[in-house]
Amino acid sequence: MNAPSANPSRKDERVNLRIDAKTKALLQQAAEINGSRLTEFLLTTAVTRAQRLLSRTTVTRVSNDEFYRVLDAIDNPPAPTDYLVDALR
Repeated sequence: MNAPSANPSRKDERVNLRIDAKTKALLQQAAEINGSRLTEFLLTTAVTRAQRLLSRTTVTRVSNDEFYRVLDAIDNPPAPTDYLVDALR
């Protein structure tokens, strides 16, 4: 997992979170299993999830077949249709 902050800048921003006791106990147990403090666990998990979510908007995943079809279309473009030829006039 990536560290929440790669630069050594001051951490002077706060985020407050209110949760019920059962949820806190669950998160605390997960943090302990992970070998981290609760705050560190929450921050690392949230940052990782945010990065994954944001990457979905910037990365397009395709199968190998689709990838090679696109490459083939770039290397060997189809002949223009009559409609395209008329539109370019």
